[in-house]
Amino acid sequence: MVTRRNLAPVFLVAALLGCSAGGPLEAPGPREGNSDGLQAADGTTLAVSRWPAARPEAILIAVHGFGDYGPSTFARAAQYWADAGITTIAYDQRGFGRNQSRGYWPGAEALVNDLRGVVGQVRAQQRCLPVMVLGHSMGGGVALAAAPDLEVDGLILAAPAIWGGTEFNPLHRIAAWTAASLVPERRFTGEGVVKIQASDNIDMLRGLGRDPLYLRPPSAREIWGLVRVTDLAATASARVQQPSLLLLGAKDQILPQAAVLRVYDRLSGPGEEIIYEDGWHLLFRDLQAERVWRDVRDWVRARPDGKPCAS
Repeated sequence: MVTRRNLAPVFLVAALLGCSAGGPLEAPGPREGNSDGLQAADGTTLAVSRWPAARPEAILIAVHGFGDYGPSTFARAAQYWADAGITTIAYDQRGFGRNQSRGYWPGAEALVNDLRGVVGQVRAQQRCLPVMVLGHSMGGGVALAAAPDLEVDGLILAAPAIWGGTEFNPLHRIAAWTAASLVPERRFTGEGVVKIQASDNIDMLRGLGRDPLYLRPPSAREIWGLVRVTDLAATASARVQQPSLLLLGAKDQILPQAAVLRVYDRLSGPGEEIIYEDGWHLLFRDLQAERVWRDVRDWVRARPDGKPCAS
């Protein structure tokens, strides 16, 4: 019988060698991108999309999940929020979307540092409005990992990749680490395994399949990197004091919901949870997505400091 006790030596080896397994890749070319982007902590320019409200009451910094990019995940939701007085800023994470580094895994720590840099820049530009961070899937893990160091007024975690540390299935951890160590560039298409459905919006899923900016399938290096994101998120969870909102889909076939809830329960700030009976993993693009958009709008506008700046 496999137990955590007899797997302890394997965990020790993984802890000692894990940093070298499937580490980050150096992207070719210059670090600077388009002039309309945001600057990450190390000066790298990240592609960004903005949906400004006419009379903004709050700013939402939106962080997409693995393989995706800002407008793909948030465009429709962000326009809805803009009409409700919430300006959304969605940047493409390093290694994804419209960035020159697309396809080069940057490492979990770099993604977390990028969010710290983006929040600092947005805060410096706008001091009179509340700023909140919304992270979806991998972006939720990045957001939670960075949260203790962020000057933000709220945190929204949508189907977040936060089930790291002791919450991560140990056999899955060993398999991911082994693959990243031996065949880091091998990409796993999912052929021959159980198919996972990410949403009930089939037309949207077909569109993602045709989108040249959508990155798929993940390599062993990237799968191990995602494990590292969940670890950083779980480690940071107990130090998170901002008000937070957790959004989950009851039909999500990707998240281990019980483990996500256990990690979320460690947050020390005031928190709320919403579980959508008809929700899947791609909450902002499911067929019932407008319910999610509305709940985010209401939660953001209910924050005590959610007031427009004096003119």
